[in-house]
Amino acid sequence: MHLVFYSLLLCFTVSLSQAGGIKGRISNKSGDALPYAGIAVHGTSDGTIANDEGLYEFSLTPGTYQLVFQYLGFKTLTQTVVVGNDFKVLNITLEEQALNLGEFTVGNKKEDPANTIMRKAISKARFHQLQIRSYQAKVYSRSTALPTKIPYLIEKRFKKEGIQEGKAIINESVAEIQYRRPNSFKQHIISTRNSLDNSIPSPNEYILASLYSPEIAGTISPLSPKAFAYYRFEYEGYFEDRGQIINKIKVIPRAYGEGVFRGSLYIIDDRWAIHSYDLETTTSGLDIFAKQIFNPIQNIWLPVNQQFRIKGSYLGFAGEFKYLVSLTYQKLDVDPGLKEEIVVNDPKTDQETAEKVKKKNLEKMIQEQKAFSTKNLRKYTKEYDKELKKERKKNGEDQRIVREDSIIVDSAANKRDTTYWENLRPIPLTNAEVQSYALQDSIKIAKDESKANNHPDSTNFKPHHILIGNTYTLSNKNSVHIESPFLGFYYNTVEGYALNLAAEWQKKWGKSSYFSVRPYTRYTFGRDKFNGNIQINAGNANSNLMVTAGEMVNQINRDNPITPFGNTISTLIFERNRAKLYQSKFAKAQYDIRNIFDIVNISTSLEYEQRKELFNMENINSYIDWPKRVFTPNRPLNDEESNTGFPDHDAMIFQISADIRPWRRYVVRNGEKRYLRTRKPAFSILYKSGLPFAGDVDYKFLQGGIRQSIELGPRNNVSYSVKGGGFLSKKEMYFPDFRHFLGNESFFRMGDPLTQFRSLPYYEHSTKQWFIEGHALWSMQRFLVTQIPVLRLAGIKETVQVHYLFSPTSRHYSELVYGLDHIFKFFRIETVAQFDETKLQKIEFRVGTIFRISDLR
Repeated sequence: MHLVFYSLLLCFTVSLSQAGGIKGRISNKSGDALPYAGIAVHGTSDGTIANDEGLYEFSLTPGTYQLVFQYLGFKTLTQTVVVGNDFKVLNITLEEQALNLGEFTVGNKKEDPANTIMRKAISKARFHQLQIRSYQAKVYSRSTALPTKIPYLIEKRFKKEGIQEGKAIINESVAEIQYRRPNSFKQHIISTRNSLDNSIPSPNEYILASLYSPEIAGTISPLSPKAFAYYRFEYEGYFEDRGQIINKIKVIPRAYGEGVFRGSLYIIDDRWAIHSYDLETTTSGLDIFAKQIFNPIQNIWLPVNQQFRIKGSYLGFAGEFKYLVSLTYQKLDVDPGLKEEIVVNDPKTDQETAEKVKKKNLEKMIQEQKAFSTKNLRKYTKEYDKELKKERKKNGEDQRIVREDSIIVDSAANKRDTTYWENLRPIPLTNAEVQSYALQDSIKIAKDESKANNHPDSTNFKPHHILIGNTYTLSNKNSVHIESPFLGFYYNTVEGYALNLAAEWQKKWGKSSYFSVRPYTRYTFGRDKFNGNIQINAGNANSNLMVTAGEMVNQINRDNPITPFGNTISTLIFERNRAKLYQSKFAKAQYDIRNIFDIVNISTSLEYEQRKELFNMENINSYIDWPKRVFTPNRPLNDEESNTGFPDHDAMIFQISADIRPWRRYVVRNGEKRYLRTRKPAFSILYKSGLPFAGDVDYKFLQGGIRQSIELGPRNNVSYSVKGGGFLSKKEMYFPDFRHFLGNESFFRMGDPLTQFRSLPYYEHSTKQWFIEGHALWSMQRFLVTQIPVLRLAGIKETVQVHYLFSPTSRHYSELVYGLDHIFKFFRIETVAQFDETKLQKIEFRVGTIFRISDLR
């Protein structure tokens, strides 16, 4: 069986000709509703789910049926029902399932029998994934959100859109899918209905994966080959369901937090397949609860309904989100080479049988396919998987594709009326969901009337947009964006206050083609001068041509280690003018081509600029007078160059770089590739040259690098980056041409958490010779303070970092950093120890954000 869970946008359709069926309420002996109980036709995948109030409605053609009613923790009830042309009311009461303990034992009594059960189930997990060669399915899904807290500042705005505290938001969708092993899905979305846009938290990463997979959205599955390193298992007993012995296993994480599950897993004895499960995990402070019920179809136990619930708060929002999915399989094609009747032996408990199996030739075992040890079963499945891959390669299929989707949306998908949905919907709406649709319908009517009464101006311009900025969507995929001048109001010691104004017009066509023009102007009050440029971009998903020209004030380090916003605060409040600037009149053309052979990105550029050194203004002051501080000159201090000043000069710079990801993989959706992060190394190379025939600089520079992120476990990974290089020639060059590094001397740090130094002076070790720099970051959710469960469950992670630089003047400069990430879900704090050789120079503290604030420039 491949991907067990499917997207919330998949749903099933029921023939409108069906006029009869059964409906009623499912409850326990006390009369309490059993929400989301499963109802299925025995021996088939036809079924539905009760709603949150225990109410169900199941359309069936006239006839006699054996119906199966299921709810986790309760006895499965099979009942014969005669269905006519009308709906028959059938209320169901389920009894709690008692577990047997003493009569049934598994394996060696010296250890918990859960361990033997899980070893067998783990060894057969990939086997179950591969069993299904293809199928067609009809699926219905529904998501319901109930906001319980909305930030006060946006509460009124949300209310206009129908989002209110205590009011449900509902989204239904309907489709048919076709699956082909190992990763091909064709989806036809028949109908959708929303009381609001589908912009609420989604467990899609969990739905688009199988518990038989080693990981689900970075969370270790209890059926992963390395599960015993993260979980303990306890045997809670067994019960019988439709002639099968079902073992209940308690899943206990060794340290609960992000990346692991806890709860109950039900395993079918002898088959070692999933019967059902009730698990939960946590991520970013949100609790995710998942339930799944499987049913036997063509002698294979497959998921027929699933339930997800997300509960918690994030960035001032709080609420509960529920998801229901019901599947009906058709044309199921089971691989005859993977027979369900095999026997799995655990060498640790079934010692006598395992010895016999061990002595057998593996090839003979594969032919007979009767008995395997857990180790040999994994080996056999691995070999079977390899043969399937060879076959796909022989057929010309791309081995880099992780998943391939083809999605067709019916032209009438969002135009179905309420009568259509009443006949189609297999799960009755709750009262709250009915009210949600009614509320949203009234809001839609009010909006339509408002549009009819207003001037048909698609820009919807409002005066306050001049201050806060806005994006206006025009016709024919045209848009205009105005940036807020407040986000472009900065201060530095060279220009004084500077006001930046920018706008962008963009035209899109086809799937990914675009053309944009971005004019930018900057007025500096201290110099009473206008600067500006214009930038033009044209391209698509795989290439981009940029042409830009103008006059600007740039940082000497063009990688911009200091944001203008950060420099403004540092200068005006703390009397520290970090940024060092120069004047540039320039023209530049850059061409980027991406995804060559799916592994290479190449960027090349040619830039001509006239450079001019700048100096601090006279009589500059900060808001706070720090007695022991003075503003430093705009001319940086450097260990290699005693005088970093430079005369006015021209420079023509050619640059070409390549990023190479040999092991890159991707998913395909409607023919478009979406590349995935890889755990394998990525390589980079950069060549840069000053061209003397068109300027005053003449040098050649070469640099190479490697970067990789290695996952060690759930929310536990090590990333590293190493770069090295130097100048091949340096006949004529100035300080802006030196190799500068991403230093930092600011208390508040923003930038790449891996490749930016935490305490390195910005220009002190800039070099015109050669260098090696290395960075390593180990991020984990359980180390020192995160041993405390409340901190771990709040999403806080700990990091240990090492940053290293070797150059002719820095020698062995290094930093050792300890940090806490995701404090209040947004901030990080770090303690930095700076070393020269092995000698400790100083200890400093840094505060930052886990987000990239790239727009503060």
